[in-house]
Amino acid sequence: MATLLLIRHGIAEDPRPGQQDADRALTPEGWKRSRLAMQGLVARGFRPQRGFNSPYRRAAETMVCLQEAAGGFPLETSLELTPGGRPGQADLWLRSLLAEAAPDHILAIISHEPFLSSLVFQLTGRSLELKKAACVVIRWDNGSWSFDRHFQPTELRG
Repeated sequence: MATLLLIRHGIAEDPRPGQQDADRALTPEGWKRSRLAMQGLVARGFRPQRGFNSPYRRAAETMVCLQEAAGGFPLETSLELTPGGRPGQADLWLRSLLAEAAPDHILAIISHEPFLSSLVFQLTGRSLELKKAACVVIRWDNGSWSFDRHFQPTELRG
């Protein structure tokens, strides 16, 4: 059974006048908390073999934290993962990625709200909201998704 990690980016700077939303970076506190949360995720046995993140800066920087914690793994940027992404399309895309995956394969996705909570609902029927640097673990088995766990960021850091 393959594993999907849906992770929300860490704490980002407030928007500045004239700044594009996609250019907002993690704050120093966001870097610190994201690093600790990603270390906690890896310490719990979740070491991805592949990762995808939104093209937004704060998502890419959170992926850096995960790579630091897990060691290098192939990663890509996906336009499917922006805040306005479409969960139905993402479901089909993820199914295609995991259709041939080994049973122990772990795929990490770093994105944004409200997209992530909509995606969790699309995949599992669960309603929840992800806090910054939180992670939802979803299992892929025989062509279907199942909810496994929702890690709060404080739990991962603790």
